[in-house]
Amino acid sequence: MSPKIIIEALPKDQYIPTYKGGLVYLNVAEFYFDTIQGEGIYTGYPAAFLRLQDCTLNCVYCDTSLVWKKGNPYATPDLLAKMNSTGLVDKLRAGQHLVLTGGSPLKQQQKLILLINEFIYQFGFKPFIEIENECILMPTPEMIALVDCWNNSPKLSDSGMPFKVRYNSLVLGTLGTLNNSWFKFVVTSEEDWEEISMDFIEPGFIEKDRIILMPEAATQAELFSLQDRIVSMAIRHNVRYSTRLHIALWDKKIGV
Repeated sequence: MSPKIIIEALPKDQYIPTYKGGLVYLNVAEFYFDTIQGEGIYTGYPAAFLRLQDCTLNCVYCDTSLVWKKGNPYATPDLLAKMNSTGLVDKLRAGQHLVLTGGSPLKQQQKLILLINEFIYQFGFKPFIEIENECILMPTPEMIALVDCWNNSPKLSDSGMPFKVRYNSLVLGTLGTLNNSWFKFVVTSEEDWEEISMDFIEPGFIEKDRIILMPEAATQAELFSLQDRIVSMAIRHNVRYSTRLHIALWDKKIGV
């Protein structure tokens, strides 16, 4: 299965903006569709991925860092024109999800709000929108209203990031009140659950029925070696388990 690609990151010296002057630009790493959501509550659902450049963190196990560290500026009219000409607008109208991801898409949330609102104005509907979120930046009320599913991924100590960098209690408190908010934790062992319980459940930021455990894996070999252990952990603590379906299907391959 080969997803349909709208945008791939180009070297900056090869990129020439289609639009200039007074327009909003998003820094885009890649944009593709006719694939599936690989993680979280909508695992397996048909999806398009708009991956934005840059992130608030740099986790040691990140499987997309080679992608989100690159990117180029695209004006919103350019992005909308590409979505229309490739047939993605019709796919979104039929129900394919639009996944806003990164890196950290909320670093560009005001520009995303403008893009989505212009999409609605131009095409007459709002697609089903998922957003990937590391729980560091506070979403605005307008962003919250536009998103149908929050795929939150708070980081634990195994991310290699200092606690004060990866943990924002105000953001966690806000996201924890949303009915369409899910929290997927990348884990390898029972020690990770102890950290989840101490830092997220006991303070009251996250309800257990919104937690998803996911193996820390960037390759099929890593995924298959961990999955039984993490499934058992999820059963033991009465929470959901999520595989990383894109890795199970295509191994360590970008753009899928």
